[in-house]
Amino acid sequence: MTQIDFYELDPARHRYDQLVCQLCQKAYEHRQLTLLLTRDADQSRHLDQKMWTFRDDSFLPHDIGEAAELATPVLIHDAPEPAGDRQLLINLSASVPDYFAQFERVIELVTDENRATAREHYSYYKERGYPLNHISL
Repeated sequence: MTQIDFYELDPARHRYDQLVCQLCQKAYEHRQLTLLLTRDADQSRHLDQKMWTFRDDSFLPHDIGEAAELATPVLIHDAPEPAGDRQLLINLSASVPDYFAQFERVIELVTDENRATAREHYSYYKERGYPLNHISL
């Protein structure tokens, strides 16, 4: 059964886009193929740029959009459609995708700006009996 993790972000300690990149980096280091599902094309392009620059000494292998290589470690995409055989979904979108259960793990980020949406997502998963974890950062 898919594990659902809600990461509650303390803005005094972490920047949103930096944390997203760090989560993708950690998944890459554990050889987990990741789908980073964004809310729109602008956020996809922004995070694409961040993946190239968030570390001074390296970049995170990734690709963006529908034409991306399926073997790419991190796939950034804003369309609600399945993305091949991936282990981790980082859901930044406003909805829970229908196909979330194909992943071993789903990460949802909670900020002051998206708290109401995160509550809806939490209820959605809970009503379906998925194990939920809450992590404060």
